[in-house]
Amino acid sequence: MDKRMTIGQLAASTDVPPRTIRYYEKVGVLPPAQRSGSRYRLYTDIDVRRLELIRRARLLDMSLAEVRELVEWAGSETCEDFQGRFQGVVRRKIDEVDGRIADLSRLKQDLQRLEAHFDATEKEMTADHTVLQCSPETCTCLGGTPDSLRQEMVLWPDKSESKR
Repeated sequence: MDKRMTIGQLAASTDVPPRTIRYYEKVGVLPPAQRSGSRYRLYTDIDVRRLELIRRARLLDMSLAEVRELVEWAGSETCEDFQGRFQGVVRRKIDEVDGRIADLSRLKQDLQRLEAHFDATEKEMTADHTVLQCSPETCTCLGGTPDSLRQEMVLWPDKSESKR
C-alpha cells in the first residue's frame, strides 16, 4: 500500500503551500484527496507527481484550464501520447509569447514616440491651464499644434495598428 501523507507533508515535499493545494482541489486541477477517519486529507506519491506537473506547467505560464487538461492526460494516456499532446500545448504557448513580444515591442515604440514628443515640446508648456482645458489646436500637452520642429505623434493609434 502507498505511503499516505498529510497536506503539510505534501506541501513540504513539493514547495507548494497548503492553501494552493486546497485551491487546486477546489477548482478541479487536483482530484479531491482521500480522507482519513478524522477527515485529514491524505495524499500519495502519485499526488506528488501531479503537483510537480502542475507546478512546472504554471511556471510555463499555462492557464488553470490548460493545467487541468495536462493532469487529466498524465493520468489517462501513455507517455508517448501525453508528450505529443503536451508538445502541441507548448507550440501554442510559444505562439502566444511571440504575439505578446510583438505587442510589447509596439507598445515600447509608442512610448518612445510619446517620450520624444514630450522632450520636443517641453519648452512650449505653460502652467496656466489643465490638460482637460487644452485646445488641440493651440496646446501641445497631448500632441496638439502642428509645428515643423516637432514630429507627428499619434497618442491613441488605430486598434489595427497596435493591439492592446
